[in-house]
Parts: sequence; C-alpha cells; structure tokens
Amino acid sequence: MNKILLFHVFLGTIVLFEINGGLALPTSKERIKRETDNDFLSHMAKKSDEVSGMFFIQQLPELLNIKEYFKNLGNKASDFSKCIACKFGVAFIQHYLNQGATEDDVGKFAYKICTTFNIETPRVCTGVTKLFKRELTQVLAKVILDPHQICGFVFQGCGTPVNPLHDWTVPLTPFPKPHVKPHHLPKPGSPTVRVLHISDVHIDPYYKENSSANCGEPLCCRPTSGKPSSPEDAAGYWGDYRNCDIPLRTLENMLSHINKTHKFDYVIWTGDIPPHDIWNYTENEVVYLLHSASKVMYKYLGHVPIFPALGNHESSPVNSFPIPQVKGNDSISWLYEEVAKAWLPWVPGSSQTIKLGAYYTAEVYPGFRIISLNMNYCNNLNWWLLLNSTDPTGQLAWLVAQLQMAENKGEKVHIIGHIPPGEPDCLGVWSRNYNNIINRYENTVTAQFFGHTHSDEFEIFYDKSGPIPRATSVAYIGPSVTTYEGFNPGYRIYTVDGNYQQSSRYVLDHETYITNLTEANLKREIKWEFEYSAKKAYNMSSLFPEDWNRLTHRFEKDNSLFQKFYKFFYKMATYIPECDKVCKDRYLCKLRRGQSNDPLIC
Repeated sequence: MNKILLFHVFLGTIVLFEINGGLALPTSKERIKRETDNDFLSHMAKKSDEVSGMFFIQQLPELLNIKEYFKNLGNKASDFSKCIACKFGVAFIQHYLNQGATEDDVGKFAYKICTTFNIETPRVCTGVTKLFKRELTQVLAKVILDPHQICGFVFQGCGTPVNPLHDWTVPLTPFPKPHVKPHHLPKPGSPTVRVLHISDVHIDPYYKENSSANCGEPLCCRPTSGKPSSPEDAAGYWGDYRNCDIPLRTLENMLSHINKTHKFDYVIWTGDIPPHDIWNYTENEVVYLLHSASKVMYKYLGHVPIFPALGNHESSPVNSFPIPQVKGNDSISWLYEEVAKAWLPWVPGSSQTIKLGAYYTAEVYPGFRIISLNMNYCNNLNWWLLLNSTDPTGQLAWLVAQLQMAENKGEKVHIIGHIPPGEPDCLGVWSRNYNNIINRYENTVTAQFFGHTHSDEFEIFYDKSGPIPRATSVAYIGPSVTTYEGFNPGYRIYTVDGNYQQSSRYVLDHETYITNLTEANLKREIKWEFEYSAKKAYNMSSLFPEDWNRLTHRFEKDNSLFQKFYKFFYKMATYIPECDKVCKDRYLCKLRRGQSNDPLIC
C-alpha cells in the first residue's frame, strides 16, 4: 500500500510509518506491549496538558525508539508496528481534540510530524494535511470507540471493535434457499456473449515524458517530479512501471485498438479514474476526470452498453464517502449527483439509487441483469464508517431484495464493484454479510467482477456450513490499465453463456490482453497482444467455482503452474519479484479468501 494512503489513515499519527518501506520491530516489544493498554494511552495523551504538542513530537520518538526503527527499515511494516502506531496516534489526537484543539491545530501537528520525520516532501505533507484534517477531526471527535477499537476497525488483527454499530447482520428473506443445482456446460453451439472488462485506468492529465519516474513522492512522471537523475529514471512515452500512472494517450490507444479489433456485447467498467496524487485532489478535479473519462469511454465504446462501478479514488479526499447521517458541507451528495449525470447514458432508470449511494441494477437481457455495488461502504480507509458502519444507505438490504426478486423471476445476476470483498481493505463485518448473501443466492449470482488491486487474480467464496468448505462463487479481479505500481497495462474479455432459455450465465472462458510497456516505450508504439486464455493456460474444462477451487489445489502441488499464474498476476511485467514458498502460501490464501476476515480458510 502506498505510504501516503497510510498517512491519510493516521494524519499525524504515523510517527512509526514509512510507506514505501516499513518498520523494524521494537527493540523491546514486550515493554511496549505492556504499555499500550488504555490507561497508558490515556496517560500519554494527557501529557499534552502539561507540555506543548511540539514537545510530544520530540519525546514520542524516544519513547518508541523511532530513530532506531528508521535506521532499520524493512520491506513491510509488521502488524504489531501498525497497531502501535495507530493506537498511540489515535489516543493522542482524541485527547488533543477533547482539550479544545481545532482542525487547524491538528493539521499543523500533522504537518510537523510529516516533515520532522521526512515521511513525505513538504509539498505532499501540506496537501495531505490540508485535505484530510477535517475528516479526521470530525470523525475522531464524534466516534464512540476507543483507540483499540478504532485500530481494530482499520487493521484486522489489531483489536476487535465490539460495538453494535460495527457488529451487525443484514437479515435475509424468509424464502428458503432452493436446492443447489449442479453445474453443467452448455450444449455445443449454444449462444455466447462477450464482455469487455476495463478497470483502474488512473489517468494522469499531467503525465510528462522524460520527467523523473523516481522522484521520491507517491506519484512521479509529472512536471513537478523534476528532471531525471539518469536516463534510466526518465519517464517513458506511454507510461512507467514505477510510481506513475498513465497519460490519456495510452488509454485512448487501448480503447481505439479494442474498438477496431474485438467484438463484444457490453462493457463492465469497475472504477478508479483519477491518478494517485491524492494530496492534490479537489472536488472539481475528480468531477472533471469523471466526466472526461466517461466521454472517452463513450467515444470508443458507446456502440454497446457500458455498466460502470464507483472506485475509491473517485472522491475528494480519496476514500472519503460519508454515510447518509453526515449532512451539510461534509455530505457526499456533491459526488453522487455528478455520478448520476455521468452514468445517465448507460443506466438512465437508476438515478434514485445512484444519488442515494452510487449503486444500481440494470436489465441487460431478458432474464439477466447486472447489479453494480458501491464498495466504498466496505472500505476500511473510509473513516466516516467509524461513526456507524451498519449497512450504509441500506445497500446490502437492497441487494437482498434485488436478488430475491431475481430468484422469484428465474433471473441470473452478475455483480460488479471496485474493492473485492475478500481484500483486507474490505471491512470484516461488511464482507461477512456479503458472503452470507452470496451463499444464499448462489443459484442466482453466477459471476462477480471487481478491480482495485491492479493485478490479475480471483477470489473464491465458500459455504462453510458442512464438514468441508464448498466453493459457491468466484469473483474475477480484472487487470488494471494503469501501470501503477509494476504492472503492464491490460484488459480482459469474458465469454459468457449467452441468450437462450435456461442459460446459466456462467463465465465459460476469459482472455487477457496486455502491452509490453518496455517495448512500447522503446519503439514509441504500442502493440496490444493476447496474453492468455484461462481454460488453455490452466488446462481447465470449465470455470465453475469448484474448478477454480481445484486449480488452487493444483497450484499447491505444481509450482510451475503456480509460477505461470504469478506472471499473469503481474501481466508479464518486465520486473517481477521472486515468489518463494512463503510467498506462494500467502497467494493461495488470498485466492481462497472471498471473506476478508475469514479465519477458517487461511
């Protein structure tokens, strides 16, 4: 995860974090462990009654041995370090606010933290504190959770937010679940439809060739990134594998190629339009990019229906999607009104739910519909959920009602969204409820499609009511168009059981297409190439949930097959990190986790 996002979470509490790197464990872990109970946190926070905030900044690093941490940065911050950083920071800021500190005071404090420890450049520190100070202070001033519960909310395994506002269940309908039907391939020659999947375009309107791709900030390859220190650090014409998004010309080249080359029946577009310069976000900027990208999509793909979903970068600040109880200047209605306008050509009859919560349903063909969910209400970086995460806008209750109506009519449903429900980014309580819904309606929901990770992967859902978990559904996580960070640009086309009576609407195969960015930059010409077919690459006769589950077990025994998947994961990028046994086990767990907080699978 990019360090600026973590800084967003803590906003002045991240004295222990380094984002692109991480932290070494404390030299005296047990001592700090003993000292992180509520009494100690409260005691440390109350020290601000006696000394200035700046003195706290100076003393806290000594207490936590920060200087030694920063001398021994590892590749990944440990869960323990994250918890310590979070709990100390939240405790201090909550007490600081209780003593009458304003959001400007918190912003100044956060800026001091950010610059004193060189967490980011002064320019980035200024932008981040300005953008996030209001959200952080508004939430921490109103939330009824203590630091342990707050940090357990943000980081799984960092505590348990025991609170009815964060431990809730969406009731299912009283209709009994129909008998689970065995899966069968359609008869040879049955009609099929082809579905184009575009995700995570992250257009950078300020991308500049030959600027520095190694600028030391969360996003580079821009005029503000400066000149490269060496030819190797220069940004390419079409994009760069490092901390860079793509210029508009790369997206337009891809869409033009798709339009001229492929036949497809409709498009699913699973979110994330703006670039990763989240310290610069403004409401006007993200709205401009929303409409601009929608027009570009319509220009090249408007001859077929397009079904969009909202990404976590579509708001300003990033990840900020206030719940309906938040009114006035902090309300999210400004964004949803614009989303309804941008999506009007594609989903004209869904403005009510789009304006309420940026979700909708649309009939694609008789007997088949798409449901687009706003996954930002499961986003653990959406701090507004700390106030009350109970099914914001009633989206999951609405989903149950839609699926029950579909079941009653004999319809099949595909679900699209941005953040995959099995990702750690998705709140455990939301993911648990979503999994319950998917398992109840497994005969109706025949495919799911998400984005967000930028990689090529999948997640399997399981019914764990029996002695052996049974695969019930699969979520396809589509490849990103952006190169951020370390990926080739790509897109995917699914072949789906088509338009005829009793069609299963299951995915029968998918084909992924990429461009080799290194070669494209050298030649200043993009060549979009077929990467692989799921059936052929993995020697699968069908792509039902149980087939994907069997594939993960084949990965366990056949490392060469797993390594093939691993290369596809990065879309055959030029630089792919090694993946040993520990790494492989982590990926297998990831593939089998359709529920983010499921302890039974991994």
